[in-house]
Amino acid sequence: MIHIKQKWGSTLLVLLIIVYVAISFVQNYGSSNEITKIYFADRFTFAHKLLIEKYNKLNEGKVKVIPIDFPNFDFSTNERKEVLARSLRGTGDGIDLLAVDLIWVQRFAKWCEPLGQYFSEDEKKRILPCALESCYSNGKLVAVPLNLVQGVLYYREDIIKKLKNGEEIIKKIKNSVTWEDFIKLNKKLNLNNPFYLFPAADYEGLICCYMELILSMKPNYFKEYGFNLKSPAAKKSLQLLVDLVNKYKISPPEVTEFTEVTCYEYFIKNNGLFMFGWPTFDKDFKETPFDILKESNLKKAPPQYFEKGVPTSVFGGWDLMISKYSNKKKEVADFVKFLLSDESQEVFYKESSYYPVVNKFYESDYYTSMYPEISEIKKMLKIGVHRPADEEYTKYSKIMSYYFDLAIKNKISVDEALQKSTDAIQIEKKMFEEF
Repeated sequence: MIHIKQKWGSTLLVLLIIVYVAISFVQNYGSSNEITKIYFADRFTFAHKLLIEKYNKLNEGKVKVIPIDFPNFDFSTNERKEVLARSLRGTGDGIDLLAVDLIWVQRFAKWCEPLGQYFSEDEKKRILPCALESCYSNGKLVAVPLNLVQGVLYYREDIIKKLKNGEEIIKKIKNSVTWEDFIKLNKKLNLNNPFYLFPAADYEGLICCYMELILSMKPNYFKEYGFNLKSPAAKKSLQLLVDLVNKYKISPPEVTEFTEVTCYEYFIKNNGLFMFGWPTFDKDFKETPFDILKESNLKKAPPQYFEKGVPTSVFGGWDLMISKYSNKKKEVADFVKFLLSDESQEVFYKESSYYPVVNKFYESDYYTSMYPEISEIKKMLKIGVHRPADEEYTKYSKIMSYYFDLAIKNKISVDEALQKSTDAIQIEKKMFEEF
């Protein structure tokens, strides 16, 4: 049902963008005295809405930000990417500012404005280096981070506390547990509840899970091997995901149909114990909760890692890019700076659980006393890793997720999935280089 809604949502948004383009044309060329209107495309959380309302009031009569929304239930990240790309391939003047998944920056750079002239060195130094890292293409600043997230292990504290040695289990989980011990824990507990859920549908969420595994063993894997997945580390990583479903029975077969939203819904409704997710989940669904009481018992811990690896958490989040077709870039840059202010970043954290991307949040006594959990976030940031930056990454990722999903469904072997992925990526790479 959600998949059907997503398809309809994609179609409706394309139509909506066309309407915005028409309105924008009339407003921009019909009168020189009109208010400057900034069309901003993102998935709008409660924090977004608060900040847009505040900015519009501060700039009443001069500038107005108009949101183009991508609701969680209507769009997967892949669908959102394609709708934005289709919009920008033309004249692109229906969108002035867009939030892109940090792995899309390389792909969208050709449609967006370089930002070096809008942000001074001092303004860039305010931003977390690990967040700013994803914002460059060919040495040029083409985006700025809006927020940051990392992969976390969710657990139901209320259920685990009732188990024998429950407090001890929680203590171990909070300190980061190896996959080997995690698998043993499932066997020891032998519960009927779904033990571990992760999004394993054919999309980017599955690749995030895979990246945490392979980069746990070899943090520089893609610098050393590129996208050659015919290696022991690549095989061990995919084999684990396959075995979680088919060998250890830790994860139900349904995970192969799950994106983040459906995975979270299943986790809540079926009293799952553990789940891969992003730190925003406890706020993402507060306006449409599945079960308030159950969701109030969700806690976060660092992700699992291989015994011979190191704790690793994949970075996610959203960067802001200004369309090169926009004729109000200066005003858009002003709004972006408003979103990057200390006060705005605190709103994103407080209301939506996004990690702030400004250094001050992690250094100021005011913030560290106001939010004691900052010390845990700082520890998480130290184990954060980025997915490989490549203009064609989204195509390579799509190839990987397609074959990996088939392997988890037991339709092809792990070796076959890795071989086919590597071969298909090499073909894409060659075509790109020739083009």
